[in-house]
Amino acid sequence: MTQTRHDIEPGRRRALGLLLAAAAAVAAGCGTTGGPVPDGYYRVERGDTLYSIARKHRRSVRELTRWNSDITSPGQIEVGQLVRVRPPGGSAAASTGTGQAVTDTPRVDSGSSRPPATGIRLQWPADGRVTGGYAPPASKGLRIAVPANGTVRAAAAGRAIHVGNLRGYGMLVIVKHNDDWLTVYGNLDQPLVTEGASVAAGQEVGRMGASASELHFEVRGNGKPVDPMAYLPSRG
Repeated sequence: MTQTRHDIEPGRRRALGLLLAAAAAVAAGCGTTGGPVPDGYYRVERGDTLYSIARKHRRSVRELTRWNSDITSPGQIEVGQLVRVRPPGGSAAASTGTGQAVTDTPRVDSGSSRPPATGIRLQWPADGRVTGGYAPPASKGLRIAVPANGTVRAAAAGRAIHVGNLRGYGMLVIVKHNDDWLTVYGNLDQPLVTEGASVAAGQEVGRMGASASELHFEVRGNGKPVDPMAYLPSRG
């Protein structure tokens, strides 16, 4: 049976969320399968469930799913995964007897987020018409129709923290610009940078296919997708 875009999107978003969490952890020097665990996080071990992790840390499952945008169901955790067990920003939180989370931290939908306090100025990653806009939860970035064999450029200087294939995104390059911001370039035909390499603003990071195709471009602040149009210059 042929899968539709609607069928693929949830799995695609979960896969990218897990990848971004892993890449960010590696970039911070803590990895997903080894190294020290950041304060406020727990590393999933064999035999763990989200329920057992919540109970161990005196939290509710609802709280954990709210604080971890890559977890959309209780069964969706993997050995070695980092799970946030303390609310972002250190706000006090507790659970009622019914499992209802009570917290001073506002609920943030995984499809949109208040951006970091620091700003970022970006340049367009490719020439071409925008064929799809930011419309979470279905679309967490832009689709840009790039001419055949067109190149994709880094929207700002940074470091390539992931280069490789990801289901639903094809060949993918993720550039981390600083502690707050990263950009995602998906559906490439060929990467033009290596993982771990420093990248200059405007440097070519990938090439599109021999026929016209669409670049998937995301901007993430504090790991959450934001509208790229808010950070890109107007196109006359």
